[in-house]
This record gives sequence, structure tokens and C-alpha cells, in this order.
Amino acid sequence: MEIFEKQKNSAISGVDFSRKGSIDVKIIDLSIFINNQKDYFTTSSCSGRIILFDDSVGESDKVTNKQGCQWLFTSHDLVDKSQMMPVLEDITGDCVFKFEPFVLHVQCRTIDFAQLLLQCAVQSGFRNSGISLGKKGKYVVGVRSTHSMEVPLSQSGQLLVSTEYVEYLISLANKKMEENFRRIDRFFENLKSAVLQKSAESHIEKQCKEKVKKKFLEKFGGKEESVSSEKQSVKDQENIESVNIDTKDTLKSCDHITKQSDFLDNDILGLSLFDNEVT
Repeated sequence: MEIFEKQKNSAISGVDFSRKGSIDVKIIDLSIFINNQKDYFTTSSCSGRIILFDDSVGESDKVTNKQGCQWLFTSHDLVDKSQMMPVLEDITGDCVFKFEPFVLHVQCRTIDFAQLLLQCAVQSGFRNSGISLGKKGKYVVGVRSTHSMEVPLSQSGQLLVSTEYVEYLISLANKKMEENFRRIDRFFENLKSAVLQKSAESHIEKQCKEKVKKKFLEKFGGKEESVSSEKQSVKDQENIESVNIDTKDTLKSCDHITKQSDFLDNDILGLSLFDNEVT
């Protein structure tokens, strides 16, 4: 078993260490589709969330420790003010309102498969996406966007904004969440199309190679000639030239496959390092 297969089996069969402990409903189908592909598997994900958290908890280490805050409210869907307003009545610290968009990390078998996934992400609106190159040859695509939002609401338990302003933030976050969901759907459709196209191209390319091999075998497979090594060398060269001429049309018909496989624009290949983000 290859290293990639071992890593994939370990990741899929392992324990979910995210705060929620399960895949978000909105991206279950997407995650299943990716993990069903032999060249990909997901390592972490979040469909997007609207949260309230107390930023004053763990004041001394909150900059370096992601767990250095108390979560007061979390939703991976649209939010109604009736859900959030009661929480604000009981705040005692520094409450922060935050919207976080979809994030997904996918390990890929090769850099080519990583580039394909990256293109789908960028074309779907996740323009903060990139490829992380690991020391042990891991290729991990981070699918992310930039339309997040973070607003402080209170200090030491004292609400700093009006109820109307909180309602405005909820409305704004819901609009961002709706756009976030549209991008996820677009990414899913683009990825399915790209995987299907690559599969079809691989099949056609395989057929082309088989045609070339068949032509060679048909022309030279059963021939034996008793000639000197010098004449044999000349004969081999003539055979090669003959094959090149006879298979010219076959190779021409396959040429577009190579060109299509190189359609990725190097300009969109983002190289960056990502932290492992989980829900």
C-alpha cells in the first residue's frame, strides 16, 4: 500500500477532533464525494459559522492559544435574532460577534491533482485558497475565502452597541452565509465537472497509447530478419521513422489531450502554509 493510501485510510477512519465532532450538514455530500475519489481526502472542514465568544477568557494566552476563549453561541446556518439576543443579556466579559466562511483542507496524491482542486476553488469564489507543500511530500489544498467579519460587542460585560446594531450585524452575517453557501454549491459542481473531465481525458489518452502500441506490434511484432548489427541498426532507424509516419494521425488526434491537461494557469497556483482549521 502506498503512503498516500495509508494516510487516507488513517484520516478517514480516525477520530474527529473538531469542537463539533462531526461534519457540518451543508458539506456532507461534498466531503463524501471528495473522499470517494482515489486521489483526494479531506483533513478538516467547516461549512461556515456565526458565533459569539467571550474574548476575555484566558486573556494571558488567547493570542497563541485558539482555545483561550469561551464560546457563547454557534450556528452553521442562518441566524434569527431570537436565538442570539438572549445570550447577550447574560454576558460578563468581552463579547465578540464573528462570521467565518467555509474552510476545507484536502490532501492530494500529486501536485497535478492539487492544482486541479485549486482551480475549482478559485473559480468558485474562494480566492484565498492555496497549496501547502509539506516536508514529507504532502500536497494539501486549503479552500478559503476572505469575506469574514468580526465585531466587538461588549467590554467587561457592558454592551457597547445598540440592539438595532446587533440586529443589523445578524442580517449582514446571514447575507454573507447565503453567499457562502452559493460558493460551496458552485465549488461542488465545478469539482464534479473537473473530475469527470479528467477521467474522460485519462481514458482517451490510454486509448491513444494503446492504438500506437497496436500499430507498432502489427508492423513489427512477427518479423525476424538475419542481418548484421550495422544493418540492423539502420533497419531499426527506418522502423522508427516508419512508425512515426504511420502513427502521425493517431498522435495528432491525441495531442489535444496533452494541451487540455495543461490548462491550469500557473498564476493561480498559490503557495502558502495553512494551520489545520477545524469546526
